[in-house]
Amino acid sequence: MSKQAPTGRERGCIDCDGVSGFNRRNFLKAGAFGFMGLGLLDLMRVSALADEADNAKCDAVILVWLAGGPSHIDTFDPKPGQTTGGPYKPLNTSADGIQISEHLPTIARNMKHAALIRSLTSKEGSHERATYEMHTGYKPLGSIKHPSVGSMVVQQKSRRNEEIPSFISIGNRAFGAGFLGSQFAPFYIGDPNNPLRNIALSQGVDESRFLRRVNLLEYVDSNFAGQKRAEAVAEYGSYYSDAVRMMASKSRDAFDTSREKEIYQVGYGKNNFGRSLLMARRLVEAGVRFVEVTLGGWDNHNEAFEAIQRNSATLDPALGTLIEDLQARGLLKRTMVICTGEFGRTPKINAQNGRDHFPRVWSGLIAGGGLKAGYVHGSSDATGSAVKDDPVRPGDIHATMMEQLGINYTHENFTPDGRPIKLVNEGAPIKGLIA
Repeated sequence: MSKQAPTGRERGCIDCDGVSGFNRRNFLKAGAFGFMGLGLLDLMRVSALADEADNAKCDAVILVWLAGGPSHIDTFDPKPGQTTGGPYKPLNTSADGIQISEHLPTIARNMKHAALIRSLTSKEGSHERATYEMHTGYKPLGSIKHPSVGSMVVQQKSRRNEEIPSFISIGNRAFGAGFLGSQFAPFYIGDPNNPLRNIALSQGVDESRFLRRVNLLEYVDSNFAGQKRAEAVAEYGSYYSDAVRMMASKSRDAFDTSREKEIYQVGYGKNNFGRSLLMARRLVEAGVRFVEVTLGGWDNHNEAFEAIQRNSATLDPALGTLIEDLQARGLLKRTMVICTGEFGRTPKINAQNGRDHFPRVWSGLIAGGGLKAGYVHGSSDATGSAVKDDPVRPGDIHATMMEQLGINYTHENFTPDGRPIKLVNEGAPIKGLIA
């Protein structure tokens, strides 16, 4: 995935820190948010679409990305009694008739609030290409960089909170905005234990000196913009302005998981992934549109089962508690949680006691966002080797997400050279999932 990701500047990845003593009122009076005409640019972004579309059933998305391709048979689609079944036992869940791996008990307890898709399928068996398709809906092309689904969502929907970014990536660098431009790229948080570094004023720089620097930047960029580079200046200035705005914002507290009660910190798991999903809940609660959190380590070609069990012990409490927490707070109905990887693993266990890449069929979990719960869509055959019914393509996931968000998934964007590109290349909303 990292090979396809844009540079840090393209993504606007600024890790940030709290700013003690920063005077928000003085900062606003100084006009720091209006430089380079960005006040108008922000206004245009906000006014482009209504705050919430009338037909939207969902406000935000949390994508839990399992990088490497988890085994569907050893997670969400157990095959007991089959030679392909592996060593794990199936576990009954809170949803009648649905079983998952014995190593996912917290998710099992909350399965009544979620649904499974057991018929995901594609033709891409390499990590890079499959990850690209799952994030953009398109196959990689040398001539164009397609935007990720997160970037498309924030482009089509207005901001819910102007003080923090609308698209945030935690734990790994998510795919960027492609030809849409960096104003729709994800804000990257590399370390969930210290997410707010680099927003504090540098040593020896007080507030007045910082504001003088902002004014100088405005002057320099205004001259640069006059050299027929106005679009590039405005684009860079947009995410620079976002960072400056966040320095004076109380909304930045949403990044700070240490403010949570101990019971939640323990419930999600006191590890990077647990803190990341806890942060994701805080962020959507604060008005962020799209959060992607990555848990890697699923590329298990050798000695797979110990690794899958370890990964499950990290995934299960965090994802299960996220679903339970969102439900208890009344947020799950309007927040869609999607958990999947780029493909599944071979039903046949190889000579190294592992499983290899397998895009023919795999599984994902989806919860909230107005979708059905306690439900399984599609199925694989008896050995987990092929789709038995209701195949689901990557584009179908994207179309379903956009349908619930009130986005016209047939809409076309245009590349800088005028080429029309659909939001969803091939796909349609999954009717069986829509409540």
